[in-house]
Amino acid sequence: MTSLKKQAASGVKWTALSTSITTGLQFLKFAILARILGPEAFGLMGMVMVVIGFAQAFADMGVSNAIIYRQDATKEQLSSLYWLNILSGIVVFFIIWAVTPLVVIFYKEPQLNSLLHWTALIFLITPIGQQFQILLQRELKFNWLSVIEVITALADIIVAVLFAWRGSGVMALVLGQLAHAICRAVCLSVQGWRTWAPKFHFSLDDVKGYVGFGLYQMGERTINYFNSNLDYLLIGRLLGAEPLGYYTLAYNLIIAPVVKINPIITRVAFPVFAKVQNDQQLLKRGYLTVMRALSFVNFPIFFGLFATSSLLVHVVFGQKWLPSIMLIKILCGVGLLSSTGDLVGSLLLAKGRADWGFMWNLMLMTTQVPGVIIGAHHGCVVGVAVAYLILQMIYFILNYLVLIRRLLGRCILEYLGSMWHSLKYSAIMGLGVLAVSKFLMNLAANLSLSLQIISGVVIYALLWLLFRREDIVEFKDLLFGR
Repeated sequence: MTSLKKQAASGVKWTALSTSITTGLQFLKFAILARILGPEAFGLMGMVMVVIGFAQAFADMGVSNAIIYRQDATKEQLSSLYWLNILSGIVVFFIIWAVTPLVVIFYKEPQLNSLLHWTALIFLITPIGQQFQILLQRELKFNWLSVIEVITALADIIVAVLFAWRGSGVMALVLGQLAHAICRAVCLSVQGWRTWAPKFHFSLDDVKGYVGFGLYQMGERTINYFNSNLDYLLIGRLLGAEPLGYYTLAYNLIIAPVVKINPIITRVAFPVFAKVQNDQQLLKRGYLTVMRALSFVNFPIFFGLFATSSLLVHVVFGQKWLPSIMLIKILCGVGLLSSTGDLVGSLLLAKGRADWGFMWNLMLMTTQVPGVIIGAHHGCVVGVAVAYLILQMIYFILNYLVLIRRLLGRCILEYLGSMWHSLKYSAIMGLGVLAVSKFLMNLAANLSLSLQIISGVVIYALLWLLFRREDIVEFKDLLFGR
C-alpha cells in the first residue's frame, strides 16, 4: 500500500506540473488567437470539434479503460487490441468524410467541408500511440505522460499561432490540432516501444473479454460527449457561428479549468481506485479525500472568474469579446457544480460499473436536449447558459442520490462536508476581490486586474492557513506523499 501511495503521489505531482504548464500555454494560445481571428473563426472550430469529439468516443471501441480495469492482459491480447484500435480509427476517418455533407447542411456553413476533411486525419494518427498511453497510465508512469503533454501543447500553440499570423484563418486552429496529434503519437510510440511492441497478431478471442466492458464505455463516452457539447451543437444550428464564438470563449474559460485541473487527480484516481476496489472503507476514504482536494482547487477559480470577468475580457481578449462577459458569470455556476461530479466517473470505472455510467449519461442527454432548446428560444445564447445552470443544480442532487450513495453507502454529511470549507472560503475571497476592485477603478486596467488576482490568492491562502491548516497538510501529503 505504501508503494501504491508513493506512485499515486508521484502521478499527481507530475500530472499537476504538466497540467499547469499546458493550461498556461492553452490560455496564451487562446488569448493570442482570439485577437487575430475573432468570434466567427472560433464558432466554426466549435462546430468542427462537436463532430470530432463525438467521433472520438468510437475511436478505440471503448476498450482502453478496460486494459486498466482488468490489469491482467497478455501480450497477445494487447497486440490484438492495438490493431483493433488502428482499424477503428480508419473506420471513423471514413465515416467523418461520409457525413461531412450532412454536417454542412445542418449548420449551413460550407467552410466546414474542408475543415472536417482535414481534422479527420486525427483519427488515422491518434491510434498509433493510444495504447502506449493507456499502458503508461496503468503502470502509473505519469512522469513520461506529463513530459509528452507539454511537448504536444507546445507543438499545438507554435503551429496554430504561426499559421494564424500568416493569414490562414480558422485553418490555423485545425493545423494546430493536427500538429498536436502527430507530436503525441510520435512521442508515445518512441517511449512505448521501449517496453512493449505490438506483434502482427490479431484474434477475436483475445478481445472478447474487453469488448463487453468497452461497449458500455463507448456508449457512455458517446452520450457524455453529446451531453457536453449539446450547447455547441444547438447554438451553432439555431443562432450561428458568431454567437457560438462568444459562447466558446466563455465556455473555455470556465470549463477548461474543470477539464484540465480535475484530471490531475482523476487520471491517477482511476487506477488507484481500481487497485483497492474491494476495500469499501478505504475506497470511501480515498474518494472523500480527493473531493476535498478538487474543491480546494476548483472552487476559488470559479468565484475568482466571476469577480474579475468584466476586466479580464477587456484586458486579455479585447472589446469585440464583451458579449461573453454575462455568459462567463452564468457559466461560473455551471463549472462549480459540474466539477463536483467528475470524480464519480473514476469510481464507476474502478468498480467495473460502466453500465451505470452509461445509464447516467443517457439520463443527462434526455433532460438536456429540451432544456437547451427552450433556453435558446427564450434567451438566445444567454438562455442556453441559464438552462445549463438550472440543470446542473438538479444533477448535483441526483449525482449523490443515484450514484455516490449506491457505490459508497450513505455519506451525505461527509460528502457535503468535503466541499464546505472550500465553498465558504471561496465565497469570502470573491467578495473580497469585488471590494478591492472598488479601490482600483482609477488604475490602468491591466494593473487593476493583476492586483485583483493577487488579492484573491492572498485572501484565500490566509483563510486556509488561519482556520484549516490541517487540511493544507493533508493536501500536501496527497500531492507529495509523506
